[in-house]
Amino acid sequence: MRTKPHYFAIGIFVIVAVLLGLAGLVLLSSDALQAPDRFIETYVDESVQGIDVGTPFKLRGVKVGSVSRVSLVSSVYETGKMYVLIRIALDKRHMDLEDTEFEKELERQIRNGLRLHIVPQGITGLSFVEADLFPERLRPPLEIDWEPEVLYVPSIPSTLSVLSRSLERFAEQLNTLNLDVIGSDIEEITGNLNETIVHVQELMANAAEASEDVAENIRTASHDLPEITANLKHTTDQLEMMVNSSDQDIDQVLQNLRYITDDARELIRMLKRYPGMLLSEPPEQKMSR
Repeated sequence: MRTKPHYFAIGIFVIVAVLLGLAGLVLLSSDALQAPDRFIETYVDESVQGIDVGTPFKLRGVKVGSVSRVSLVSSVYETGKMYVLIRIALDKRHMDLEDTEFEKELERQIRNGLRLHIVPQGITGLSFVEADLFPERLRPPLEIDWEPEVLYVPSIPSTLSVLSRSLERFAEQLNTLNLDVIGSDIEEITGNLNETIVHVQELMANAAEASEDVAENIRTASHDLPEITANLKHTTDQLEMMVNSSDQDIDQVLQNLRYITDDARELIRMLKRYPGMLLSEPPEQKMSR
């Protein structure tokens, strides 16, 4: 016997499946359903490879929005600049500020060094846009000749871009160098260095020989030192004896000189009193007669 299909059960199953599918879509796209209420944009003068619509936008590593548009500036504004425009939709759950307060706070942070830049995600080829404070890397923003439609935050070159440009400048400078001349200079410097090393080795050998001679002289002097000391002591004793004997002779001479001086002084005194005594007898003899 053939069984009739249960259309009611099938209908219930389809309705439940549709409802579950809609609930899953709502859960998966809950972030998308919460439309952002403010945007910011920046302009970069480099490749934006790895950046596309939906790319995360992070503030110091915390996701606070996503990229909503990537295009050339000339497709949005009337300009001849070859910049790339990156417009970002902010998640209002992370920006709980009124429009006026948010704009003032953003301007204050820009003055403190707030900048946007592209950050690569490892070796996957993907990148994301990050905002952070770079007071030490402040530089004049890119020149623009249009009025931004939304709040504008300046950007700085990505680390990969700076490294690439530095390598390019280094390669250009390397091409301008005369490698042959540099090679010959290096060879000459190496030869001079070798000669210097030889001279230093010779000086060290001479210094070692001189040190040995000095050590030998010191050993000889140390060996003769007791004899030299004894001779010096003997000589000192003899000098002391000579000085002592000389002192006695000098005392005798000084005593004799003192007697002679006293006699001379007495003679002079007598001559002053009796000038004629040189032609006659002394006064004492005259008085005794």
